[in-house]
Amino acid sequence: MNNIMQLLNVTSTLPLSTTNSECTCDSNSDAFNIVMISLLNAMANKPQVLSDVNKINLYNSNQRKESDIISNTLDTTKAILNKSKIEPSSGDKDVNKRIDSAVSIASKKYGVNENLIRAIIKVESNFNPKVVSSAGAKGLMQLMPENCRDLGIKDPFNIEQNIDGGTRHIKEYLDKYNGNVEMALMAYNGGPTRMARRGVKSINDIYKMPKETQKYVPKVMKYYRG
Repeated sequence: MNNIMQLLNVTSTLPLSTTNSECTCDSNSDAFNIVMISLLNAMANKPQVLSDVNKINLYNSNQRKESDIISNTLDTTKAILNKSKIEPSSGDKDVNKRIDSAVSIASKKYGVNENLIRAIIKVESNFNPKVVSSAGAKGLMQLMPENCRDLGIKDPFNIEQNIDGGTRHIKEYLDKYNGNVEMALMAYNGGPTRMARRGVKSINDIYKMPKETQKYVPKVMKYYRG
């Protein structure tokens, strides 16, 4: 760069053609000098031009990276929301429609949050209306024989009967525990009698309940809260 600047300084002192008849430079020489000066000026300024170009390229690259990050974040957020959404697992469209309808009707009928009903079904049976547990609980909301008897359910495998009965059942516990969802779920899974016998007075006492109930309540709450 120093060499170019020195050459530029020397070249700029070269005489150009004038109307003075004593000048020894001809028009060709003048043209050459002008071209050389322009060329050297361009070469001298080239690093700055390249620097500006590099800055522009870096800015554009950063903008693209920021755009990619935003796009990836939106995609990730969307994936998380979709994953959290509770959907029936059965491939039978008619079954799914019946479940949707029964949940909606029971929710309005008993004043129980629709997503809470779905969360219970998800954990209890994974939306399989024919499932039977080792303890004898049946259907979508896993109702025990004594529950079916008390709730007047004749067919626990019937989608509408099971969801109606199960929603009534959780509603009883919600009322009993003043709307405390976690306490109601603890009773739904572990039984209110056992809770009273073990001195469970708040959700903080859940450690006094069986391991199954300790896992059950937070699992349902996770789906319920989405």
